[in-house]
Amino acid sequence: MKKILIISQYYPPEIGAAATRWSEYAEIMTNMGHQVTVLSELPNYPSGTISEGYPKFWYFTEKHENPLLKVIRSPVWANPRKTTWQRLGFFVSFMISASIRALFLPKFDLIIVSSPPLFVGLIATFLKPFKRARYVLDLRDIWPESAQVLGEIKSEKMLSFGRFLERTVYRSVDVFFLAVPGFSHYLDQRHPDHAVKPKLNLMNGVSNKFLELIQDKGNLHINKPFTVLFSGNIGLAQGLETVLGAAELLRETGVQFKIIGDGAKREALISQATAMGLENVSFISSMPRDLLVEHILTAHVCLVPLIKSPLFLNAIPSKMLEYMAAGKPVIVGIKGEVEQLLSDSDAGVSIDPENSQELAESILGYKNDPQRVETEGRSGSRYIQKKMTKEVMLERAMAGLFEEE
Repeated sequence: MKKILIISQYYPPEIGAAATRWSEYAEIMTNMGHQVTVLSELPNYPSGTISEGYPKFWYFTEKHENPLLKVIRSPVWANPRKTTWQRLGFFVSFMISASIRALFLPKFDLIIVSSPPLFVGLIATFLKPFKRARYVLDLRDIWPESAQVLGEIKSEKMLSFGRFLERTVYRSVDVFFLAVPGFSHYLDQRHPDHAVKPKLNLMNGVSNKFLELIQDKGNLHINKPFTVLFSGNIGLAQGLETVLGAAELLRETGVQFKIIGDGAKREALISQATAMGLENVSFISSMPRDLLVEHILTAHVCLVPLIKSPLFLNAIPSKMLEYMAAGKPVIVGIKGEVEQLLSDSDAGVSIDPENSQELAESILGYKNDPQRVETEGRSGSRYIQKKMTKEVMLERAMAGLFEEE
């Protein structure tokens, strides 16, 4: 049995992929027999206000039925995160409060940090001399490059600071977990001093718990009319203007679009859809996962768009795998490794990012071929269950981690 500290800024009852990812991994680790402590923020995402039942300005330890799991909450400056300074204050406040709390925790064998935000990585960097545990960085995004591409960082001084932060964190890391295998090339090229450090793949996947949730709701009927769904963060990276462009091209075809979620671009997109007179597009706020699954199961096709940028080449978003697990064909606006995955699974198509015309044509292709919707949906579900469950991938990564000891 290993004593493991997981530091993840987001954690349920917060919603979204970042919160779900390490809550499921933590549960899987306890099922392996490990003792797991999670250090996270007081829940406030996506509302920007602390959830009811939690203190606003102090630490809180949750009680769990699982005796091998403990969740410790640290204060954070909860805010709407609409400006650079609000986002920076949000991340830095958790970094400081979590670092202080972590000092008083017992010794661990492993400290696993989920990034982004990269500020969380500084917590383990600070802790390492005191705890002397192996430091594993779960790298889910390349920062600050991603923030620069999305326009979140425009100042050269801020970019230089971000790269200094990146170098500082990576210097103290012992092992990298990579959500995208292609990240290893970035690390080797930009940070050659760390090329010898172990890099273990821990790609996005779907948990058995999520598969059980799908099975429990399996008697739901698909919507009429033909429904296309996107769910998740409505941010700068998703490029959902492309979806509105496709909706405009398809406004006379009876195709309905559902966009579920919150984020920095939500209000602007609603305004744009209204100005375009798109009555075939509906926006729905973020919701708990069990309710979201119902919307996924009653859709025909699901979308995974991203903006066109080399930064997102080879991205494999977790939402795509969840759509596949739910038996839905996916239209993916990404190129790279995802194309091979779609070819192997026969679960959908990859199109050029930010191409409304190609997206509209792909949607019509599915609408006019109901058998294809059913066949590719079943194929994707089988592929996920066989090859891309979180239990299998985490067990593989942990085995590689222990071999490196």
